[in-house]
Amino acid sequence: MEKYSRWRDPGTGIQPFLPPVPPRTESSILLTLTNIIHYVLGPVQGILKFAFVLVLGLVYILLVPLLGLLLMPLPPLQRLWTRFWSSICLRLILFFAGFFLIKTEITSIRRGKGGKSSRINVKPGDIIVANWTSYIEVLYLAFRFDPVFTQVIPSVNKVRVLTLWQAVRACVHIPPVSPEDVGLTASSPQLMTLKQLQKQTTRRAIVVFPEATTTNGRALLNFASPLFDEYTATDQHGCFHGGSVSPNDVATLAGSSDLVGGLMGIALGNMARLRKTNMDVHSKREFMDYYYSRNKKDHPANSRKRR
Repeated sequence: MEKYSRWRDPGTGIQPFLPPVPPRTESSILLTLTNIIHYVLGPVQGILKFAFVLVLGLVYILLVPLLGLLLMPLPPLQRLWTRFWSSICLRLILFFAGFFLIKTEITSIRRGKGGKSSRINVKPGDIIVANWTSYIEVLYLAFRFDPVFTQVIPSVNKVRVLTLWQAVRACVHIPPVSPEDVGLTASSPQLMTLKQLQKQTTRRAIVVFPEATTTNGRALLNFASPLFDEYTATDQHGCFHGGSVSPNDVATLAGSSDLVGGLMGIALGNMARLRKTNMDVHSKREFMDYYYSRNKKDHPANSRKRR
């Protein structure tokens, strides 16, 4: 859409915020019949799936946060209980959301060294760096690793810990750039550097979305802040998964204040086959402000008022 052309990255020509437009297909009798069936049965199917997801969500709340709270005096049993039931409930939610079979592929970013391995070993305290397109990543990562989710606060170069529900809600809210945007102050104990959080987290892995906002999955945004500046490129113990990048990639980042973050961005783009844009979380905020100014009824604040 031309009215959103200012948020098209000049270097790549990619618009990272609007939903991708599906390619046009030639009409045929079979396609017409398929569309008719879809329009007739689609709403019924959607209602049934939503009902199943809603029931599973309530079961999850009952079994994991509520009953799991009763097991606090027995930490090993509590971890086993919450991990077991969260895996079952979240996998069923993904199933009814349409993800019947989830294929996991472990890809090495070492150039010229075989491409794949058959297993992944994420340990407590490890950091999972991921791009972010929707709540599906949140649900999948919660199902697969039961991690600690974080939200990047760019202005102070810190993160805050999110619950699973908060991480899902963050997908549709305007991304924060300062502590005040989430009702905190710069000195709040809820904000900490990534390394501080890693030292405190001894039981679970940590998920970081360094772009600090969602995209449509067509490209990567610039990382919101130098989040990994306390790490060095030689850190191997209890830090990040993945292999190395080429010497040329390292040379392009010479003088960077966040060398590890730059290497992570290159590695993430290589593995996901995504191009890097010159846009960031501030661009997303500007885009959302413009969108909501033209569609005021869709603004989250108005939604809360209606409820």
